[in-house]
Amino acid sequence: MSGWWEDEPNGSKAVSLLLRLSALILALASAVMMATADDCAIAGATPPTAVTYRDYGAFVYLVWANVAAAVLQAAAVYLQLSGAGGDDDDDGGSQVPGVVLVVVDVLAQALLYSSTGAAYGCGKVGVDVCVAFGEQVGRSKLLSFGASVSLGLAAVVKDVSLPFNVWPGSSD
Repeated sequence: MSGWWEDEPNGSKAVSLLLRLSALILALASAVMMATADDCAIAGATPPTAVTYRDYGAFVYLVWANVAAAVLQAAAVYLQLSGAGGDDDDDGGSQVPGVVLVVVDVLAQALLYSSTGAAYGCGKVGVDVCVAFGEQVGRSKLLSFGASVSLGLAAVVKDVSLPFNVWPGSSD
């Protein structure tokens, strides 16, 4: 059974794993931050109006896309830990997990980049009327952008050889 913990230099695999985990955490944090952004009531409006993220299609898309990307990254972390996409192609094993890992990466990047772009396309929401709502939306956008960058870096670092080991080798 092969995995990323073997004696060969595995720095890129470890860095890629950390970036995937950070993308998962940032995407979930962004989705939760946006989903809870509904603390705004417009004063003086007749009838009284409450503003939530559900009033903006781009924000709803951001929530669902970030949740989907987090689930995809959880699958990618599992695939990476199980040895998919490694450099051990000459052992006669199946290449299907490696292909699935690439497809998962592409889908997650497409979801994160498109939803983050759509959310930034909405402009400055709630700045004049609902300051707290606007600040929470802004933080959610930044978290989603961070998840996008982290996932993009994970995909690049996965294919770059870093000449160090994370776990100490055996002392034999």
